[in-house]
Amino acid sequence: MKLAALDSYEMIGVVGLGQTGLSCVRYLLQRDINPVVFDTRVEPPGMAELKQLAPNLEIHTGALELEHILGMDLLVVSPGVDLRTPALQLAIDAAIPVVGDMDLFARHANKPVLGITGSNGKSTVTRLVTELLIAAGKKVAMGGNIGVPVLELVGQPVDAFVIELSSFQLELMHDLHLRGATILNISDDHMDRYSDLRDYTNAKHRIYNRTDVAVWNREQEMTAPVQVPMDAQITFGLGPSNDHGPAMFGLTEHEGEFAISFCGESLLKASELQLTGIHNLLNVQAALALAYALDIQPQDVLGAVRAFKGLPHRCELIGEFDQVRWVNDSKATNIGAAEAAIFGMRQLVNGKLILIAGGDGKGADFSHFRAALQHVDVVIVLGKDGERIAHQVEHAVRVTNLEEAVSTAAELATPQSMVLLSPACASLDMFKNYEHRGDEFRAAVEAHYGR
Repeated sequence: MKLAALDSYEMIGVVGLGQTGLSCVRYLLQRDINPVVFDTRVEPPGMAELKQLAPNLEIHTGALELEHILGMDLLVVSPGVDLRTPALQLAIDAAIPVVGDMDLFARHANKPVLGITGSNGKSTVTRLVTELLIAAGKKVAMGGNIGVPVLELVGQPVDAFVIELSSFQLELMHDLHLRGATILNISDDHMDRYSDLRDYTNAKHRIYNRTDVAVWNREQEMTAPVQVPMDAQITFGLGPSNDHGPAMFGLTEHEGEFAISFCGESLLKASELQLTGIHNLLNVQAALALAYALDIQPQDVLGAVRAFKGLPHRCELIGEFDQVRWVNDSKATNIGAAEAAIFGMRQLVNGKLILIAGGDGKGADFSHFRAALQHVDVVIVLGKDGERIAHQVEHAVRVTNLEEAVSTAAELATPQSMVLLSPACASLDMFKNYEHRGDEFRAAVEAHYGR
């Protein structure tokens, strides 16, 4: 599908009033187009800002009415809106174009675009790629699922765009051409929006539909592109790299220490990084590979890799108290993210590895979490689906809130232990968002130790 000129559509509807939806409304208003706005919530949170933007817009809230939806010539749908909604399915059946903000952005993407998706690590890689390009002397605009709607990047004088893409955004993306694209990994997530893992995987694979270079994780064959030529593929993984073929990035091990390698040559040791965990060694490889897709040699940006501290709430070291390290991985809102943290940290911990998990599981099957939980010495659970996690292990400790979880973990910890908040769940059952959960965890740890 190729989006026609916007002025050729008589009636354009924007569905969803979140941050992305508001950016779409602003974009259309700037082009003298007055959209019709829809939101399935009776009192959507962006309503006040919308009325400031344009007080006279036609607005429909609550359940989507079929006669209004089918009266549109184009629907711009926010990623938070489920495409399985019956009214939207009928619109698709009626051949009404249903797109997202990425297709609007595609009309203005006159510089190379790098796209990053995956169940876990995509924000870390998006930020790191941006830092690598800046270190190489390029002007970069970063946005998408990482918090800045892509339409806010339109018109910026840059050399490249770096875009984080969720599966929901990819469902709606048709026209955006990518210089380089990656699926970092795939694990159960958003099973409340997808019928099964294959359905979710298919959404992720849309990132490869219009890309020049596909970067994928050879530890997971399900991330491999189906139709991208072999000479346009770059892989990363835990094994050695090769000086020919797709496996350009990998790991070597010397005297018990891992090092990232490129085309068979060692680049930098794991101990030189401020990021911790095996999973982050894969993330660094992916970032270097995407930069390489823009002809940036890895050797030229190693300083930026060494300086990169990662993101808040993502395997973030809060501190070490009484010989116990406390790590905030609140951004681990699905099983795969928590698994990556557990396996990435396990070999770094000489004492106990104590996990705090639970929250809103978003329909995930926690039996898939059982293997990772076997590598944890103590599992402390809380929240809406904490009991479902507890059922996967023999001896779970149940608590009612984060403060109790922290005090329990401190009591059970021995010297050289690590307490890891990696919930494997969303946070909205108990907190405003995962950031709020991470901040409360830090506050509870510092309060416990009188800091």
